[in-house]
Amino acid sequence: TDQGKAAKGYLTSRGISDKLIDTFQIGYAPLMWDTLVQQLDKRGFDLALMEKGGLISAKHDGHGYVDKFRERIMFPICDSTGKVIAFAGRAMGDAQPKYLNSPESVLFNKSRTLYNLHLARPNMRKMQQAVIFEGYVDLIKAWEAGITNGIATMGTALTKEHAALLNRNADEIIICYDGDNAGQSAAYKSIPLLEEAGSRVSVAMLPDGKDPDDYVRQYGFDRFAREIIGASVPSMKYKLLYIRKNFKLHED
Repeated sequence: TDQGKAAKGYLTSRGISDKLIDTFQIGYAPLMWDTLVQQLDKRGFDLALMEKGGLISAKHDGHGYVDKFRERIMFPICDSTGKVIAFAGRAMGDAQPKYLNSPESVLFNKSRTLYNLHLARPNMRKMQQAVIFEGYVDLIKAWEAGITNGIATMGTALTKEHAALLNRNADEIIICYDGDNAGQSAAYKSIPLLEEAGSRVSVAMLPDGKDPDDYVRQYGFDRFAREIIGASVPSMKYKLLYIRKNFKLHED
């Protein structure tokens, strides 16, 4: 649509093809205040219930509703069977936060939900391996590189529930977080959770400061699959490297 052209242009500039847009059902919420409210009302949905589902918000004066997501690229979040239970919206302009998730509801619990589990699970079980990413775009770009066993958390740290869910579907978990300090610290903290759940853990080592999307754009899909995912290091080796880099082990 005309309204969606800027969003489509942004996705294309990030290397996300029409095929990926279709596979992950990526959409766009327009700038207007009540586009979705009008559509839901016209189709006879109970607007109070739609507010509980996190699609719309009540106005401050208590009269009527406005759309929860406006001028954002929309990533549907599905349960393990593929039913949409929530959304993540990425701001197109300077709006904060950059990513806005649906609020938790009877359908959606961030601590127990993994993005893309419904598409990745058959491949996870077949390969007995899963790859954890930090972001939606990282995961989607990795999918294009043939990493079809990837999942992501949603703006939250890995939880015991996530770890148990992963362990039920795969023996080995590869952590592929950003190469910056925050990403590597999160990877380090995730290892014991995954190992306590019974998983074998390794970590994909990205160059300093790079995220998976950066790496794919600079070096291509094949090198990412081969040199980053394929060359992941066992958790013990990663922990030693992390400690050596981040802690002073001797006194002057």
